[in-house]
Amino acid sequence: MSRNPYESLIEWFARNSVAANLLMIILLAGGLVSALTIKKESQPKIETNVITISMPFLGATPEDVEEGVLVKIEEAIQDIEGIKEIISTGRRGSGTVQVEVVADYDVLEVMDEVKTRVDAISTFPDNTEKPVIARQNFEQQVMMVSVFGDVAERTLKEFAKQVRNEIVTLPGVSRANILGSRNYEISIEVSEFTLQRYDLTLAEVAAAIRRGSLDLPAGAIRSEAGDIQVRTKGQAYVGRDFERIVVRTNPDGSRLLLQDIAEIRDGFEETDRFSLFNGRPAITIQVMSVGNQSELNISETVHQYIDRKKASLPAEMGIQAWVDITYYLKGRLNMMIKNLAMGAALVFLCLALFLRLKLAFWVMVGLPVAFLGTFFLMPTFDVTVNLISLFGFILVLGIVVDDAIVVGESAYTNMRAKGHSVDNILEGVYRVAVPATFGVLTTIAAFLPILMIGGIFGAFFSAIGVVVMLCLVFSIVESKLILPAHLAHMKVKHYGEDTTNRFIRFQRFFSEGMHKFVDNVYAPFLEKCLKRRFLTLSVFVSMLILSIGLLAGGILRYVPFPDVGADFLQVDLDMNEGTPAQRTNEAIDRVQQALL
Repeated sequence: MSRNPYESLIEWFARNSVAANLLMIILLAGGLVSALTIKKESQPKIETNVITISMPFLGATPEDVEEGVLVKIEEAIQDIEGIKEIISTGRRGSGTVQVEVVADYDVLEVMDEVKTRVDAISTFPDNTEKPVIARQNFEQQVMMVSVFGDVAERTLKEFAKQVRNEIVTLPGVSRANILGSRNYEISIEVSEFTLQRYDLTLAEVAAAIRRGSLDLPAGAIRSEAGDIQVRTKGQAYVGRDFERIVVRTNPDGSRLLLQDIAEIRDGFEETDRFSLFNGRPAITIQVMSVGNQSELNISETVHQYIDRKKASLPAEMGIQAWVDITYYLKGRLNMMIKNLAMGAALVFLCLALFLRLKLAFWVMVGLPVAFLGTFFLMPTFDVTVNLISLFGFILVLGIVVDDAIVVGESAYTNMRAKGHSVDNILEGVYRVAVPATFGVLTTIAAFLPILMIGGIFGAFFSAIGVVVMLCLVFSIVESKLILPAHLAHMKVKHYGEDTTNRFIRFQRFFSEGMHKFVDNVYAPFLEKCLKRRFLTLSVFVSMLILSIGLLAGGILRYVPFPDVGADFLQVDLDMNEGTPAQRTNEAIDRVQQALL
C-alpha cells in the first residue's frame, strides 16, 4: 500500500526506534545545554532607530539653549531623507535633540549625514561645547546600591565614588551611575571693599581665574631621541589650587594671590535635593547592563562584592542593594519550571486514568522535548530568556501536548481493538496524524502576525511568537516521529490479563464509567444537537450576542491593564508652590516614621 511522504516519514521513525531515540536525546541534551548557557535578561535588548545629539551650553537658560542650539540643529537636519521625527529638549546648561529614523532606512547612514550637517554649523554660541552624536543604546537598570551613614557629606560622596569605581571593575560590569548626590562647588567671594582696596574689578578677578586654571598645549621639542610634547598643566580642581592663582604681579615683583583678596570655600552646590536610606543620609549607585551583558551575572557579582565590602566598613556606614530587577526574572523562571512540572504531572495522572502507565509517560515526555527543543533553537533566532519569552512558554504550556494526547489515545485504542503491533500502532497514528497536525498549524498561524509587527514594538514582542511557534513545531516532531516509535516498541500486556492489580482494576472501573457517560449521556445529546443543527447554532449565536452585550453594556467590565500591587511602594508629596524646604522635610519625616 502506497503511503504519502508524511506517513512514510512517520513509519520510518516508528520502525527505526534508534533514530527516534537519538533525535529525542539530541533535543533534550542540546536544549539542556542551551538552557544553562543562554543569555538571561529582564527585557530583550533591541537596537533602536533613534539618534541622539547632545550639546552642552555652559550657563545658558533653557530659552538660550533653544534659540542658540536646538533651532539651528533642527533647521540643519530637517530635510534629511529617512528622518521620521525630531524631538528637542532644552534644559539649563545643555540641549538634546532626538532623531527618529524611518524603519526601512539605515540608521548609520542617516547618522553620518546628521553628523555632517551639524558639524557644518558655524553659528553656535561661544560657550557651547562640541556636540556628541550617537545612536541611542539600550541600557537596562539591574539594581540600585545605596551607601549611607552618619558621616560628613564629602566623606560619603568620596566613598560612593570609590564604590562606583570598584563596581565597574567587576567582571561583566561596565556601567554604574551615581545618583542623589550634590555636585561639588567651589565658592569664591570677593567683597566690594577688597576690590576698592586693591584697585580691582570683578572682571579682572574672573579673567585671572580663567588664566590661572587652564591646561594648554605648548608645542613640541624635537630631538634625536624623538619629539617631546610640552603642555602646561594649571587646571585648578580644589580650593587650595585656586588659592595660589596669581591675580596681579606688582611692579616690585610681589604677587597678589587670590587667597589674599577672596574667601574660597570647597563645598557643594546649594540645592534642596537630598537622599536618605532608612532615614540616614545616602548616595545611590545605579548599576546598568549594556549590550550583551548578563543581568543575572551582574546581580550575583555585585551582591558578592557588597557582602565583602560590608565586612570592612566602619560601624557608622553601610551599603545595601535594592530594586534588583532580576528578582522578577528569577520569579518568572521559577514559575515556568513549576508550571512545567505541574503540567507534566497532571498530564500523566489524567492519562493514567485511561491509558497504560507507559503510554501516559511517553505522552508526558512531549512537554520537556518541546520546551528543551525550543531552548535549543532560541539562540538561532536571536531570542534570549527574558520576561517576554518566558511569557510565551507559560502561554503555550497548556496546548503543547494536545496533539501527543490525540495521537497516543488513537494508537492505544487501535492497539486494544486489534492487538499490539507496529502496523496497528501506525494505523492508529495515521488516523489522526493529518487533522492533529493541521490543528497545531492553525495555532501557529494565529501567532504568526506577531512576527510581522514592525518597529520597536514588534522587535520587543516577537519573542512570544518565536517561542510559541517553536514549541508547537517540536510538539509535532515529538508526537509524529518520536512517540509512535516508543509506542510501537513498548511491551504492553492485554487489558484483561491482570485482574489482581488494584490500579488496573481502578483504571478499568474509571474507564468503563467514562465510556458509560459517553454512550448514555454525551452521544445521545450530540445526536440530538446534530439533528437540530439550526437550533444548536442559534443557541451558540445567542450566547455570543449575550456575551458581547455584557461587555458593551458595562455589566462585564473590561480592563486591558489591571492595577496589580507592586513590590515597591512609592509615596509622592505635592506641596504648595513656595513651601519652604524645612516644611517639606518635616512632611517627609512623618512619612518615614510611618513606614519604618
